[in-house]
Amino acid sequence: MRSALAAVLFLPLAAFPGETWDLITLMRHMAQVTESRSRFVETRHLALLTRPLELKGSLSYERPNRLAKHVQSPFDELLSVDGDSLTVRNNTRGESFQLSLSEQPAAGALVESVRATLAGDLARLERHYEAALSGTRADWRLRLVPRDAQLRKYVETISLAGAGERLTRIETVEAGGDRSVMMILHDGK
Repeated sequence: MRSALAAVLFLPLAAFPGETWDLITLMRHMAQVTESRSRFVETRHLALLTRPLELKGSLSYERPNRLAKHVQSPFDELLSVDGDSLTVRNNTRGESFQLSLSEQPAAGALVESVRATLAGDLARLERHYEAALSGTRADWRLRLVPRDAQLRKYVETISLAGAGERLTRIETVEAGGDRSVMMILHDGK
């Protein structure tokens, strides 16, 4: 009995294969997150500006279709998505507008890059993008290339990075050369 227990305890780890880390596994893990809240710092590199623009604020997600990005600095603006509806409210200027994502396919596809990833909805993600995952569960990168020629006129690539079920970085490279890098800060939770 003692030798049998010793044999089990010292079996190589390969005898108990761990979970493979691939795009399907990432999406399965992401689908388990019902909501999240975090802070962000976004740096926009725009050809029109002599130096990068830095935005700071908060992000929230509620599964499966609600996203909100509240820019608090250098201006106050709330972008919220609920289902097919995108609302932008700029409190600094006192302006707001609403649009349907189905009527604005480029905007809808950009929203889906984040929303489908957070929801773990691979079919929805692959409807708009060719997706390639690299890295490990603790440090992954998801590169998205738009499938639609119209969207490629605006966006060259979107790269998302994370650790486990947490999104930690989003980089968008626009077709014209502008790019933005958003670092997502989870406050150690």
